[in-house]
Amino acid sequence: MIKTELTAVYLTSNQKKFLSLNDALECESGEEEKREITKNKEDEIMKIYELLAKVLAKNDWGIFFKGEPMRGYPTQDGMKMYKVNEIASDRLFEAIESEAIQMEKECQNEEETQTEE
Repeated sequence: MIKTELTAVYLTSNQKKFLSLNDALECESGEEEKREITKNKEDEIMKIYELLAKVLAKNDWGIFFKGEPMRGYPTQDGMKMYKVNEIASDRLFEAIESEAIQMEKECQNEEETQTEE
């Protein structure tokens, strides 16, 4: 005789499975905290970008490539037409975001080093 037992399996948003509702709720609340922290960090990065973009626009400033601020393009008469080699705003946002992530990793490494000592 084969005996089977049915029970409820609870899934969390990160696809983990739990037999206990309390364990599933605890895991889900931890995931929600992680999502909230990530969202807050992204909001902070976006605020920094928006502030910087606003200051640049207000003062009619721009950000240019240091090594090549002007780029020459040949024309039909053999002369060159020059264009300012400005950095696009999406590249500015990506640079701010990557630098913020790098700084966060450095802070975490310092905290880990301090707790180990």
